[in-house]
Amino acid sequence: MEGYKRCPYCGEEIPESATKCMYCTAWLNEPQAATQAQPVSDQPQPVQVQEQLQLVSQKNGFGNAGLVLSILGLALFWIPLVNLVLWFLGLLFSFIGVFRRPKGKAIAGLIISGVCAVFLIGIGASIFELDLFEDLFDDFEDLFDTVAL
Repeated sequence: MEGYKRCPYCGEEIPESATKCMYCTAWLNEPQAATQAQPVSDQPQPVQVQEQLQLVSQKNGFGNAGLVLSILGLALFWIPLVNLVLWFLGLLFSFIGVFRRPKGKAIAGLIISGVCAVFLIGIGASIFELDLFEDLFDDFEDLFDTVAL
């Protein structure tokens, strides 16, 4: 059975054989870098906990909005003008959200906006082709009318 030790950086219990803390992701076998946190003492340090909570509770409003708008654009792809507006706003907000943290939902919004773009291109191409076919059928109709006379 494996024993446990405390991480010198966050104070959580980790296996003795661990080389990286699974809670704070600090490397345990490398020399301390200037950017890493200092080892914790046995006494609780509420300042570090407060900083960690602030990092966890960060929100990316533009990324969230981009994801929601992209999903709505995908769900409403059959309404061309609404789809176009939702797609553009979802793409714009997701793009802005990629430059903020956390990036996950913003990246998902960009991917879904790409799928919406494919639907928009498909709808546009099908409408364009339908107009071409109507013109082609009109030309054949005129040709048959002239031949029948």
